[in-house]
Amino acid sequence: MTTHRIRALVATALTGVVAAGLTLSTAGTAQAHSLTSSTLDVRVGAESVEATISVAAATLDAVVDDPTSDAQVVGYLAEHLSVTGEDGDAWAETWSSVTREAVESIDSYRVEVVLDPGGADPSSFTLAYDGVIEADGSHEAVVVLTDAAGDISTAGVLTATDDTLIVGDTVGTGLLDMVGHGLHHVLAGADHLLFLLTLLLVAPVAAVAGRWQRRDGVRPTLRAVLAVVTAFTVGHSLTLLASALGWVTAPSAPVEVLIAVSVGVAAVHALRPLARRGEVLVAGGFGLVHGLAFAGILTDLGLSGATSVPALLAFNVGVELAQLLTVALVFPSLYLLSRTRWYPQVRTTGALIALVAATTWALDRLGRLADPLAGVEEVLVAHPWWVVAGLAALALVCRAADRPVTGAVVDQGRHRVPALDGRR
Repeated sequence: MTTHRIRALVATALTGVVAAGLTLSTAGTAQAHSLTSSTLDVRVGAESVEATISVAAATLDAVVDDPTSDAQVVGYLAEHLSVTGEDGDAWAETWSSVTREAVESIDSYRVEVVLDPGGADPSSFTLAYDGVIEADGSHEAVVVLTDAAGDISTAGVLTATDDTLIVGDTVGTGLLDMVGHGLHHVLAGADHLLFLLTLLLVAPVAAVAGRWQRRDGVRPTLRAVLAVVTAFTVGHSLTLLASALGWVTAPSAPVEVLIAVSVGVAAVHALRPLARRGEVLVAGGFGLVHGLAFAGILTDLGLSGATSVPALLAFNVGVELAQLLTVALVFPSLYLLSRTRWYPQVRTTGALIALVAATTWALDRLGRLADPLAGVEEVLVAHPWWVVAGLAALALVCRAADRPVTGAVVDQGRHRVPALDGRR
């Protein structure tokens, strides 16, 4: 076997390992609704306060002795929720039965509780809640507040280090929390993330005569990245806002399937260009679908209507920050790889694994197949830096193995283009 073929096999194997890690690390929680956060939807009335607690079933099952018993579920939540008025007196709680339903493709528990202030001012109180948080320090509870005037805001996020919230003058102060929620949603989600990463695979190359050919220079490549990110941003921002304002509605189940399809289309395009600058069209077109999924998680938080637009925009800022962080961490390695003769293998292997992930997601969301890689995914999701470091290591290995030879040719599919005199 020739040295060239040995190097090609090594590069392909390394690419497979890293690309698999990249795919698996973003596939672990591929729904819009997060397992790592709960929701407290608090509504202030004239004489009382009502709240709805929503927790993913798999999350609550891990901390409740008998989650099939409504009494056990209600008892656990009641034990970890307390509300006191300005005078320090605890408010009486009246709990409803447990409702089990699917929220963004994840089975969830919803429980209503009515809080009686006993004649005190219902608009000023202290809320303390550490359900699940006391057992899992990484868990969070997002508090969405609707005041007596009907204005909706994110009052805050309860965590292991701060599980208490004072309500009264906190309306509108949770925008930074929503930025963080948007950032966390994409980075931990993250079918949206895999969609973007798959499109980035073709940023260093251009479609020529139905084939991929390497771009010359970093500036054209950066322009391609900017075009993809901008198209995706415009697409999901439009439907996120339209859905929040009630102009567009869509059931979550088909939206989740279409998101899986979007990853598959991006993968097919990375294998062979569907159209010139097709990645921009795919990013913008399917960005509209991804925006509906973002709107779904915000609707579940109780954020809808014109009064919630600031919180929605803050969430969207978090989404954009996640995109920029992803590009900053991944693009340098992809660009360095594209300057080597191994990039066709990198692009092809990454696209094939993304296609497999998209297929399994679609089948899972259609109820045809349970995720067979859930255990591996959970490990990799917990260590995303392994993926970033692995991709960087692959780039360095391929760069070192790609011996620059003046006048040689670089294979880009069936097209053979002159090497850049060692300046790959």
